[in-house]
Amino acid sequence: MTTFEYLSVLVSIIIGLALTRLLSGAARLIQLRRRVRPHAITLGWMAFLFLANIQIWWVAFERRGDSEWTFFAFLLYLMIPINAFLLSYLVLPELGDEDVVDLQANFDAGRPWFFGLLASLPAISLIEELVNDGGLPMDADVASRLALIPIALLAAHVRSARFHFWNMVLSLGFICSYVVGLFLTLR
Repeated sequence: MTTFEYLSVLVSIIIGLALTRLLSGAARLIQLRRRVRPHAITLGWMAFLFLANIQIWWVAFERRGDSEWTFFAFLLYLMIPINAFLLSYLVLPELGDEDVVDLQANFDAGRPWFFGLLASLPAISLIEELVNDGGLPMDADVASRLALIPIALLAAHVRSARFHFWNMVLSLGFICSYVVGLFLTLR
């Protein structure tokens, strides 16, 4: 077993937990559909996070050639799936047996945390790449991640439902084009 194979198990577990949260949350929303107040923005961010988690796991394959890992380099790398897990957990409220599940109220209450973490996700990935690779290429991938940071920070402070709807639509379109444009095949 290579070092990458050994370390990728923990990354896969964390991503698996995030996907479990999203998928079980979606199934629970269907079960509770008569008591759920739907919220398109929440559902869109769930789709975004589903793709983001898979993309993070997919891109992890690029590290397969790294033979030198330190504890702190791995901890920094691990912060990426941990952050994605936290986002996947925060996007939905606890779905117990309460009378009404208000997805919009949950979104509004958690908005600063959600978008703060969303802003830190590309920041952590850029820092990790800088530390691991010793530099950052100025390409579309880096530019895309850099652009996400101020948009997410702005979204943490904006309360407008219209802004958040279009931000979600554009973000969902962004991640789809990001995956298609940069990560369609394993490298």
